[in-house]
Amino acid sequence: MEQLIFKYLNEKLTVQEEITLREWLESNSENRQVFENMVSYWKLSEAQINSSKERVFSNIIEGVQKSSKKTKESSSWKYVWRIAAILVLATGLGLVFNYVENRFAGEQQGDLVFIEKEAQYGQKLICELPDGSIVKLNSGSKISYPKHFKGSNREVSLSGEAFFDVFRNPERPFVIRTSQMNITVLGTSFNVNAYTEDEISSVAVKTGKVAVKSTVNDQEVTLLPNEKVQVVAQDAMMKKGSVQNDEKVFGWLEQTLMFEDDDLPTIITRLERWYDVKVEVVRKMNEKKTFTGKYKNPSLRAVMESLSYAYDFEYELNGKKVIIK
Repeated sequence: MEQLIFKYLNEKLTVQEEITLREWLESNSENRQVFENMVSYWKLSEAQINSSKERVFSNIIEGVQKSSKKTKESSSWKYVWRIAAILVLATGLGLVFNYVENRFAGEQQGDLVFIEKEAQYGQKLICELPDGSIVKLNSGSKISYPKHFKGSNREVSLSGEAFFDVFRNPERPFVIRTSQMNITVLGTSFNVNAYTEDEISSVAVKTGKVAVKSTVNDQEVTLLPNEKVQVVAQDAMMKKGSVQNDEKVFGWLEQTLMFEDDDLPTIITRLERWYDVKVEVVRKMNEKKTFTGKYKNPSLRAVMESLSYAYDFEYELNGKKVIIK
C-alpha cells in the first residue's frame, strides 16, 4: 500500500490502483486519517527538508495517536514508521509531504459544518470531498464545502484554480460557485481557474459535460471535452472556444509550468504563486512583450535565467524575494 500512496501523491495512479486505494481508505478510519495528513506537498531546498522532517513525523504520529482507540499501540507505531519510510523516500527525491498545512477549518452555518482547505503559495493540495470526488488545488487556492452534502445539490465554493474529478450522481448535481461563475456537473473532470484578483476566469473540460453560468448576467454555455470558456470580469462576457494546448491548461497537475504568449505581469503573478515569492521590478520594462516557455518541475533560478535572457535584465534571488534590475 505504501507504493500506491506514493504514486497517488505523485499523481501516477492507474484507474485500477485508484480503486484499490479508495477501498483501502474506506476500510479503516486510521488509514484515511494518516493518508489525509500527507496530501499537501511542495518543492523544498535541502535545508528546508532537514528542518521539516521532525515536524512532519511528529505531526503524523500525533494524528495516529488520535485515531481509533481500538487500534493497539504497537500496531500504531509500526504504521507510523511505515509512513515515515515513505517520507524518507520522498525527501530523497527532493520532495516532502506535509501534515495538514492546508488551513483546515470547520465553520458552522445553520445545521451544516463547512470545511475549508487552502493551498498556500508554493504548495499544491489534493483532497477528497464527502461524496468521493477528488479536488486538486493549485497554489494560492481555497475550497469550502460542507462536511456532509445535504439536499438536492452538492455545492462547493472555490477561489483560485482547481482540477475536479467529480463522482457521478445524476440525482444530485455538483455545483461550484466562484466570484464570476457557477458551474454545474453530474460527473466529469475539468479545470477551473478563478482567482478573484484576476481579470479572466476560465473552465476547461477534460471529460464529460459541464454547464457554466455567469454570476453577473446569467449568460450560460455548455462545454464538452476539449472545450473551454473564459469569463472577462470587465464586461462579464463569456467566450467559448477549444483547448488548443493541453499542457497550458492541465500541465500544472504534472508540475509543468508553461507560458504561452504571456506578458510580464502575468508571468510575475504565476511565479509568485508557484514559488511563494515576491517579485520586485526596479527598472523600466516592456510589460507588453510576450514570452513562451515550458518547464518540467523547474527551479526558480532556471525560470529566471530564461526570462532574464528573453527580457534582457539582471536579477537577484534573496530568500523569498526576487529583484529584477
